[in-house]
Amino acid sequence: MISADLIGKVIQKARKSKEMSQEVLSGLAGLDRTHYSKIERGLRSPTIDTLFKIASALDVPPHKLVLAMEKALREQEEGQAFTRER
Repeated sequence: MISADLIGKVIQKARKSKEMSQEVLSGLAGLDRTHYSKIERGLRSPTIDTLFKIASALDVPPHKLVLAMEKALREQEEGQAFTRER
C-alpha cells in the first residue's frame, strides 16, 4: 500500500524540479494552498481528480507522477526488505 507521505514526497520533488512554490502550483492547479500543503506533507492523499490537476499544473502527464510513485514505493519496499534481512 502506498502511503500519503510517499505520495507527498514524490509530488514535492516534482514541484521543486520545476522550481515552483507551493503557492504558484496550487494556484495553477486550482487548489487551496493549505490543502495542497497537506498533500505534500503526507497529511492528505490526493483524489485522482486532484492528482490530474497537479500534473497539469506541473505540465507533466499524470502517468509520469504515478510512475514516479511506483518507483519510490519499490525503492522503499526494497529498503525495508534489506533492513529485515540484516
